[in-house]
Amino acid sequence: MAAVAAKVAAGKAIPSWTAPGPSIDVSKLKGKRVFIIPLTPNPFNENIQNTYKQIFNAVGVNYTIYANQGLTSQWVAGMDDAIAQHPNLIILSTAPDPRVLQPQLRAAKAAGIPVEVTHFYDRSSPPPPSCLACAAGVTSLVTAPFNTAGAAEADWIINDSHGHAHVLIVSAPDVIPSPGILSAMEQQYRTSCPSCTYKVINIPVAQWNTGVESQVESALNGDPSINYVDALYDAMATGAVPAVQTVGKTGSVKVVSFNGSPFALNDIRTGSIMAMDASENTRWIGFADVDQAFRLMAGMPPVNETTPFRLIDKSNVTQTGVPATNYLGYGNAYATGFWHLWGLPGSPPAAPSS
Repeated sequence: MAAVAAKVAAGKAIPSWTAPGPSIDVSKLKGKRVFIIPLTPNPFNENIQNTYKQIFNAVGVNYTIYANQGLTSQWVAGMDDAIAQHPNLIILSTAPDPRVLQPQLRAAKAAGIPVEVTHFYDRSSPPPPSCLACAAGVTSLVTAPFNTAGAAEADWIINDSHGHAHVLIVSAPDVIPSPGILSAMEQQYRTSCPSCTYKVINIPVAQWNTGVESQVESALNGDPSINYVDALYDAMATGAVPAVQTVGKTGSVKVVSFNGSPFALNDIRTGSIMAMDASENTRWIGFADVDQAFRLMAGMPPVNETTPFRLIDKSNVTQTGVPATNYLGYGNAYATGFWHLWGLPGSPPAAPSS
């Protein structure tokens, strides 16, 4: 328990920034063109795109953001449009799934257009071409801390429950990081809390809006011992929290999740159900994505680019802002560090509004 408590304390601290690679002379990139295909429109992705815009505007890089509603057919059309325009780089931002874009990735590769995939693969993933579905034409990744965040969520629950947690894990097997996150959680419970129990329910993405609340309600009614619900993603927490309320478990069942969406952080600060979030900084993600993009456009090899998370609970949630944002609570060392790594004068611009 002491070791778990120490890991939780470390996870609640502001993450440190380390330069991912050598400096870049971005003055040579003025006039380059980037074609960005986001996963789907939501505040998390839009905040990342706002950071792209700030940095690209400061450097003089031209960009196109291909608006879509998250349909595979739209991602395909976006890739076709990008290839026709022949930009210097295509970014699959928060990752339109490369598995469903194999012909388009091959076409981009044949046309000599590098493709960067962000926030889709875990840190443990091998780099291209060995990563899943990468060989067709993915050039570089910016990975996310999915598995380590899952383990940290389990540690927080173990510590908060003093080793007496009975957890309902709400997973989504059709989301590529989910199996790794679930495995990391299970490993922590097995090794650090033999008296803890957990059960897993799987809800596909297409059922999140309608299925999470009803299935969590059913699980809570069927097992009164459950005292924590770990929804793998914040979009699931929007169903898990009202489920706890509906079955009258407010105060006895806590919900934790991953992503750091402002609604979840606000619930931690003001409510009694949402208790912790393994929070990500959308601005940091944007800076890391652009750093990898600059390297590719400058003809440099890609680096092992990744982004952090921070455990946010009642003890530190006000650092994310009142009301909460996607980017406060991480200091500014990463933004200043990247800015100087790129050789840009002055200080980085202030974070855009959420």
